[in-house]
Amino acid sequence: MSASGTSYTLLVADIHLQPDPSHPINQAFIHFLETDARHADALYILGDLFEMWVGDDIGLVEYQTEIAALKQLSDSGVRLYGLYGNRDFLMREAFWQASGIQPLTDISCVTLYGLPLLLCHGDELCTEDTGYQRMRRFLRHPWVQRLFLWLPKKRRLAIGNAMRQGSKTASQQKTMHYMDVSNTAVEALFKAHPQCDHLIHGHTHQPAHHQLQVNQQTKHRWVLGDWRPQAQILKIHSDQRLMLLSTTEH
Repeated sequence: MSASGTSYTLLVADIHLQPDPSHPINQAFIHFLETDARHADALYILGDLFEMWVGDDIGLVEYQTEIAALKQLSDSGVRLYGLYGNRDFLMREAFWQASGIQPLTDISCVTLYGLPLLLCHGDELCTEDTGYQRMRRFLRHPWVQRLFLWLPKKRRLAIGNAMRQGSKTASQQKTMHYMDVSNTAVEALFKAHPQCDHLIHGHTHQPAHHQLQVNQQTKHRWVLGDWRPQAQILKIHSDQRLMLLSTTEH
């Protein structure tokens, strides 16, 4: 990313870190933390940081290299914030403490450099996929999560891998119409937060900048990309400029 002379904040999503620290995605993310992110005021991670998270007791071991790098960045003075994704919503207090990331609610309204922004992972906006939304509500129920985390490690890993494979199979059988966000849900979210002109999310892996009219006002929807093969991230400058960039741009 090019130097601008202004301070900035970075927003990323859908890194999908793998348990193998030598994986190209993991290596690219570590490099990002040590370069671009090192000079930011803050870094927001909007869900699916990990390919799978089935408990802090497992994840803190499998991803110790990446978590240590996040903590080092936090300790250097960069503020870190994170949302749950559809792959890693079981992160708990041990993870937040180990990484230095501050958790945010599923749909958060934050103000950066005087600019009000709506942040979410994005899966909650895919309301056309009613089957997925039913499953999401079930899996997010506190008692379901508590029961799952009581299971032995091997059982949790087996269930997680089976669900991961099932998700891939289901995605291949669905049209993009059902997997993308709903315009109705996006408009409703803007109407519920009229002070925000910008919505930023991931999940769909379709990086883009969309403009729409809500109550005769221009609104902006920014979609972050995944990290396969390169990331599409959002850079917000202190002068309120928003730029969707690749991590390969300098």
